[in-house]
Parts: sequence; C-alpha cells; structure tokens
Amino acid sequence: MSYSYNVIVRTHRIYCKSVSENNSVFKIDQTQSMHLIKVLRLKEKDQVEVFDGYGSSAICEIVELDRTSVSLARVSDLKVSQQSTKKIVFMVPFIKKDNFHFMVQKLCEIGLSEFIFYKPDLIDQSIAKKDISKIYSKLEDVIISACKQCGSNFLPITRIVASLKDGIALVNNMDVCVFDVNAKSSFDMTNLNSSSICMITGPESGFSESEINLLNLNKFEFKLVSKNILRAETAPIVIASLIQNHFDKI
Repeated sequence: MSYSYNVIVRTHRIYCKSVSENNSVFKIDQTQSMHLIKVLRLKEKDQVEVFDGYGSSAICEIVELDRTSVSLARVSDLKVSQQSTKKIVFMVPFIKKDNFHFMVQKLCEIGLSEFIFYKPDLIDQSIAKKDISKIYSKLEDVIISACKQCGSNFLPITRIVASLKDGIALVNNMDVCVFDVNAKSSFDMTNLNSSSICMITGPESGFSESEINLLNLNKFEFKLVSKNILRAETAPIVIASLIQNHFDKI
C-alpha cells in the first residue's frame, strides 16, 4: 500500500519598510539579507513574504544577491491588514536583560499595540549601572523577529521613559490597571470597556513606596492577576493572554 502526503511549505517572512513604497525592486538591510543568505540559504528566484511593520505585506522574489546583500522584486499586490480597534498598551519596567527580551518577544506574539518601557526605582542591580539605551537598542531585532514568527504585519509602537512618572504622563484618556501582589481584588476583564487600555506592572522587587504613592495619587486601580506570585517577566504575558482571549484574539 502506498501513501501520499501533502506537505505545506510556509513562505519565509522578513521585514522591510520599502516593500510598500513605489519602487517595485528594493534592497533589504544587511541583517535581513544575511538571514536569507546564511540561515535560510535562499537563492535567486526564491520567494519570501515581506511586511513593512505598518500593516502591509507582499510576496517578493529574490532578483539579486551577493555575500551580504539581497535585492527583491515585488511580484504580488500589497495586502493591507486591518489593525485592531482595541489599543492595548503595556507599561513595563526594564528588568534583567534575558528576561526582558523574553517578555517583549512573547508580548509581541500575543499582539500588543504599544510598549512604554520605564526605569523603576527598585531596578535590579545587575542593570542599575548599565546604559539602558543599549538594552533598548537591541529590542528592535527582538520585536521584528517576533512579528516575523507570529505573522503580524504591525510592529508595536515603543517608547522609553526615565521613570514611572514620565510613563504615566503618556496614558491620558485610557483605562489604566496596575498589577501588584499586595492588591486586594482580582483582575476582572469584564470592566475593560474602553477602546484604549493600559496595563502597568512592576520590576522583580516590586514598586517602591514613592511609586505606589504616585499610582494612588492618579487613582489607578490595583489588581491581582493570580493567587500565585508571578515573576516580573511572566505577569505581563499572563495578563496579555487573558485580555486577548477575552476579546477573542486568541
């Protein structure tokens, strides 16, 4: 007896803003080029899906490549995705580098609209004296990689602020919820009625007393996300999953 199998080959995805511009032939940056050449080992006339980070994507064909660069030609019409009408913002602290990158990667895959990254008062000593901008600069690769993998054509907006106070100044006219292990009531997703919501989480050591006072001054609600104490990188992922499931996005 013989068997036949249908093998579905997934088209590789890469990021390049030029795909939605007027030029039908364009070059991609060196990082994306090296990935196609060295990792995927693609050749001329192979096709890839290219997205621009703003919702558009198209099938493109490799027309020229050398050791470090690749030129593509758009061979399909642009496909434009519709962005969700629900804006979900997460205000999260800088934490240990590997945990930080893992958290951001998973939140991108779940599908957030925007990140606000702040430097907490009780920042971990392993990064307290480091240049935060260097940690932040590597995030673009993490975010692009996550969007490539999960199929999203939108790169989330990212903002970096010096403190929680500066971050709060950016969330006017939003429903805001703060998550803290000392909160008295549990998170209730049925109260998420606004089109724009912001979730705030703290670092490994929790919010400082001055940060708690600041959050109380703004009359934000404090909520528990779990009976268990979740890690600083785990809590935002759990919260985002619950929210997206509530809105039928998972």
